[in-house]
Amino acid sequence: MAKNKTVVITGGSTGIGKYLGLFFSQEKYDIVLISRTENKLKIVKDEIQKNGGVCNIIAADISKQSDFVRVSDYIKKNNSIDILINNAGIGIFNKIQNISSDEWDSQINTNLKGSFLMTKAVVPQMIKKQSGKIVFINSVAGLSPYPYSTAYVASKYGMRGFAASLREELREHNVKIISVHPGAIDTPFWNNVKTDFPRKKMLSAQDVAKCILNAVLSPNNVVQEELVIRRTAGDF
Repeated sequence: MAKNKTVVITGGSTGIGKYLGLFFSQEKYDIVLISRTENKLKIVKDEIQKNGGVCNIIAADISKQSDFVRVSDYIKKNNSIDILINNAGIGIFNKIQNISSDEWDSQINTNLKGSFLMTKAVVPQMIKKQSGKIVFINSVAGLSPYPYSTAYVASKYGMRGFAASLREELREHNVKIISVHPGAIDTPFWNNVKTDFPRKKMLSAQDVAKCILNAVLSPNNVVQEELVIRRTAGDF
């Protein structure tokens, strides 16, 4: 009996990450969810297992080296990662003069450094297998700048550049790189953010996750390298 493929998802306890875990499980993938909040991870794990899926969870802050050691050890011991989805991200929005160095660092470390560390950990086994997919959940803020978002936009522009360079580096090894740029999504990301854009008009996490699933599961001889997801209305 063929072994199920494995997908690793950071930021896997809520929003897009949660639904990607549920949807990939329905496609018979084994799921590994990583997030800072263990109790929320357990809720998603229970739902996946209730539906007959296989799910492992790692409670860790991937931006912190001390936490990441546990993630890295898991990846080394389970040398069968087929898909990595770099989904963990945070945003702090304010005028440049009001952003602290710690707030700047936290966004760059989570959004960009965390993706670097996760990617570096899985690439050797993907090169060895000459197959794999790495997905970067970016943002429309990685395509067009927005005010009061300097650190967030910097991290997302950096992520796009990182993914683009990596794509060329790994193309010869048949490792596919997919950058996803959604508009505003109604997730807990916005719970502590003031915005003039009504949450009821935002994209749903379920719809965005389905779009990503379809892109990732496209035929092996093609790859959708960049995916922009907006409301049909075309606004943010």
